[in-house]
Amino acid sequence: MVQRKLTFMEGQYYHIFNRGVDKRKIFLSKGDLYHFLDSLTIMNNEGVYADRHQKWRKQLKEKLKIDKKPLVSIVAYALLPNHFHLIVTPVIDGGVSKFIQRLSASHTRFFNEKYERSGSLFQGRFKAVELSQFVPVEFMSVYVNLNYKFHGINPSKSLVKTSLFEYMGTEKDDIICDPHETKKIIEGIGGVEEYKKYLKIQSEYFAQQKNIDIDALCFEELG
Repeated sequence: MVQRKLTFMEGQYYHIFNRGVDKRKIFLSKGDLYHFLDSLTIMNNEGVYADRHQKWRKQLKEKLKIDKKPLVSIVAYALLPNHFHLIVTPVIDGGVSKFIQRLSASHTRFFNEKYERSGSLFQGRFKAVELSQFVPVEFMSVYVNLNYKFHGINPSKSLVKTSLFEYMGTEKDDIICDPHETKKIIEGIGGVEEYKKYLKIQSEYFAQQKNIDIDALCFEELG
């Protein structure tokens, strides 16, 4: 087995991402999207290794909101038709790998059973990049929250869900991100209004520069 060179350290931020094998879609319906969204809560717990009993997921999710033993703090997320992005920081040793492995296994099992398929759903091991002063977490939070714009995807016509509304304080679904982390980013930029301005600038930039080479800074193009 090839060993991952990157060591996940507590207190550091990591950009995590993966896509469907052969660039296939990993979400074919809103049900698929929200199953993965729920799994971001359910699989992020020291005591949960699998969620084979789908009918108990709602009760388990509500229980885990109270009895929290997280593996990672989720800082931002983006779910798009054929891939996902996360920004996380470890809470326990080995938390990142445990979380992503359980998350991917859970969605693969669900997807394969629902669509009567077998085999891998994701393209190999998840990709991970440690963020730094050159690619700061504030910038990457915007990149993740606006990832559909980077890829030219219309969210009204495609299956898209990001943590943008959590940052704006207007999310109507469950809160997935660690509120302490999102607050720290918002306040670091100067408040919600300043973050909105930052979003607008980057949104225009992504729209104008469709071949923007952000990937060269931190990862291969997911496409």
